[in-house]
Amino acid sequence: MKRLVRKAFAAISVFSLMTLGLVLAGCGGGSGGVSSQVVNGTAAVGSPLSGQVSLKDSASPPQQKTTVIGSDGSFAIDVTGMKAPYVLRATGTANGVNYKLHSFSEGTGTANINPLSNVIVASAAGDNNPDDVFDKADSGKCSKIKSNIAQTVSIILGKLQPLLKQYSAENSNPITSSYIANHLGLDEMFDNVKINVSNGNIIIINSKSSAVIFTGKISDIANGIFDGGALPPTASAPAVPAGPLAVGGTGQVTISWSSVSNATSYNIYYATAAGVTKTGGTKISSVSSPYLHSGLAAGTTYYYVVTAVNSAGESAASSEASATTAAAVPVPAAPTAPAGVIATGGTNQVTLSWGAVNGATSYNLYYATTSGVTKANGTRIANAASPAVLTGLNAGTTYYYVVTAVNSTGESAASVQVAASTLAAVPSPTAPAAPTGVTAAGGVNQVTISWPTVPGAASYNVYWSTTNGVTKASTTKANGVTSPFTATGLSAGTTYYFIVTAVNSVGESAASTQVSANTNAAPPAVPVAPINVTATGGANLATVSWSAVPGATSYNIYWATTSGVTTANGTKITNAATPYTQSGLAAGTTYYYVVTAVNSAGEGVASAQASAATSAATPVCGSCHAIPPALGAHAKHKSAGYDCVTCHGTGYSSTTVNAATHMNGTKDVTLSVWNATTRTCASYCHAARAW
Repeated sequence: MKRLVRKAFAAISVFSLMTLGLVLAGCGGGSGGVSSQVVNGTAAVGSPLSGQVSLKDSASPPQQKTTVIGSDGSFAIDVTGMKAPYVLRATGTANGVNYKLHSFSEGTGTANINPLSNVIVASAAGDNNPDDVFDKADSGKCSKIKSNIAQTVSIILGKLQPLLKQYSAENSNPITSSYIANHLGLDEMFDNVKINVSNGNIIIINSKSSAVIFTGKISDIANGIFDGGALPPTASAPAVPAGPLAVGGTGQVTISWSSVSNATSYNIYYATAAGVTKTGGTKISSVSSPYLHSGLAAGTTYYYVVTAVNSAGESAASSEASATTAAAVPVPAAPTAPAGVIATGGTNQVTLSWGAVNGATSYNLYYATTSGVTKANGTRIANAASPAVLTGLNAGTTYYYVVTAVNSTGESAASVQVAASTLAAVPSPTAPAAPTGVTAAGGVNQVTISWPTVPGAASYNVYWSTTNGVTKASTTKANGVTSPFTATGLSAGTTYYFIVTAVNSVGESAASTQVSANTNAAPPAVPVAPINVTATGGANLATVSWSAVPGATSYNIYWATTSGVTTANGTKITNAATPYTQSGLAAGTTYYYVVTAVNSAGEGVASAQASAATSAATPVCGSCHAIPPALGAHAKHKSAGYDCVTCHGTGYSSTTVNAATHMNGTKDVTLSVWNATTRTCASYCHAARAW
């Protein structure tokens, strides 16, 4: 029974959408006509969205139109002169929550907008963010969606089948199938689950328990995780409606009944004989109380039962009620004036809708751009149907309307006047301006370029060269970048010149002012070990030499008196230069050396070891003879031909020799026996020996 109820609703929905296709289009400035080029549907999330729907086509640049969503969630947009396919965006609120949802249409016809269409279109486009479907719409994206959407719908229906089946929606295409915001079928599912899309991830949550039903990636829905245990509970069938009451009228009967708490709609079964049942009566689906059953035979008694319906099924029938229609009227009356007329403005269009009028066979519209429109002064559009889309209107203009109902008897009085304003003209998009404030900063083998955001730009291109006067035609190019952008792998110590352009769907801007920056040289490497290290010994010293190391700024020497010297165990001499002489060493000792090269990067490894021995010690004066020499030395020196100056220095006279004091008033030989400042081992006497 549940399936029968939903199929009945689906049949009514199809009829409703067929009716939506009969929309009107107008020419700018006043004249109007019927448009057959319409994209329509329902924008809902379990409840109708209150807001507007925008549509972009596949032209370059894309054309865009916008219309206001009707109170039942329906919308219709005239696409005459636009290029299919189309992407759609609904923005609005439902139950205090803001929504931005998307859909797709290959051409004219139905394109519903709901949480599942939002997921399907983003996945078909390959976009992690559904907003990109509309914000970055172009012919390429529309073509990609068209190629992938059938497969994406199939994957969604397959992956979510247990959830969809619970609401008899397992075979419904969320975009193109019949869909009404009536809390049945797919719409009832949206009442019970939340579908969230964030950062490329999809999560479907049970609204009642917050349990996760499905989670996956937009780019890989087929491998998402579905948890059947988290599904919302199945609703129970509603109770039987109480107290149906039927009141007859002319060609009609009004039936009313008490509401049932968990019912989403009601069915009426009627017959012209008592004892009507659900199986024997004629069924009227998806009605609400009170229901006006019109078009009945005059002077006839009709019998009625009422059932309550929800997603779980249909209740038993109520008690029977009956009423008799009034006797036949020879001539039908002209219809009454239409009521509930609503006008909503859009891009160069206004959508009019109104409630059906009993006995009406068609409707006439009258409009003007000044208030007080009547059948006499308004421009007439005949044979209109609700909703009617009047297209080709002037942007930013208020239009005033009345509607009349027509039958074979005549035309009704005019409805109450309604008014709606078309949206202000939206300027055609243009290519962005050239970026300004571009800067370039050099680094090691790279340059970073930065610039402020350019209004209307979707991306940027950077061009560069090592020659001044860079242009878009003759240089290296990086496409689709954002600020800051770093050009890497550049030559060190080189000047690079850059320009930047801004890009959007219309085209590329002129180039920015040229900027330039120098790359830095790469940091030096740690120097290698010195080679050709030698050591040469001397008297209490050793001289160490080596070949220069490229990149070295100084050298360290490490030494020891045992072989095997390293940087860890040797005594360190810093900032040495070749050749380096180490003095103050012990005589007759072997010294061992290694050398390292140093620069800003650090100290290199040690060289091969070199060694040198210092010479033996020079004898100390007094080790050969006493100081002063022993008595009798004078005679020895005199006999050798030395004078006093040789040993004692100047100031002495050989004619004033005195064995006791040897003093002539200039030098006192007793106090200055040996003049250390002038005497050396190289004297005549000592020079004869090898020291």
